[in-house]
Amino acid sequence: MHDTLSPRRLRALIALGWLAAGALLLLLTPLSGHSETLGWTPAFWLLLAPASVLVAMKPSLPMALLMALFRR
Repeated sequence: MHDTLSPRRLRALIALGWLAAGALLLLLTPLSGHSETLGWTPAFWLLLAPASVLVAMKPSLPMALLMALFRR
């Protein structure tokens, strides 16, 4: 029995870690989501890019999460 991760799961774990680290970085540091020189770049690379990777991997995931929240 092999306990290795499939490439798809590995990409999902990397994207989730990237998203969690980016959210934590934006919340706990003085790094702003928008600046005059960078525009929306920090928010994009720390939150939107990993979220878009996850959505591209499983497009039905956001709707499934919303439905789970509304069922509570």
